[in-house]
Amino acid sequence: MLPGYTWAQYLSLDELFHGSGTRVRFLDHTLEIMPPISASHEGRKKHLGCLVEAWCLHKGIELFGSGSATLKVPGEAGGEPDESYSVGTDKPIPDLVIEVALTSGGLSKRAFYSRFQVPELWIWRDEALEVHLFDTATAAYVPSAESRVLPGLDLAAVAECAVLPSITQAVAAFRKRL
Repeated sequence: MLPGYTWAQYLSLDELFHGSGTRVRFLDHTLEIMPPISASHEGRKKHLGCLVEAWCLHKGIELFGSGSATLKVPGEAGGEPDESYSVGTDKPIPDLVIEVALTSGGLSKRAFYSRFQVPELWIWRDEALEVHLFDTATAAYVPSAESRVLPGLDLAAVAECAVLPSITQAVAAFRKRL
């Protein structure tokens, strides 16, 4: 965490680190520089994403993946989600962002994504799934036990299947529960 940076400095560092695996996030003149992502981080992100995709395929829901495409509000916030999706139509700001938090500290994920008004934020932390819905009245996220973007999705089943050793096992176990 490095306070006191400008938007131009963020853009320069983001370009400098592009393709290196190191990620840079910017919020209110504070930079967060994250080392290359670990295999366990990527694995959990992939498991969660595949479960979302399997459910949407099963339900016939149009889903557009935007992965870790950079989100920017010039001068205020910039960075990449771990995984992201738009539902129904492809949108510049995704409907759902998935973040995997294997370490503590850093910029607040809720504060960061509130700048983009992402409707739903999932955070995988301590082997559990947290779901946060954006409340436009307060411009903040509120915890939820249900998905608003994917109504009817069994989040407990998603969390249980996400910890299985392989994507194949996770999706197979999840499909049995559908």
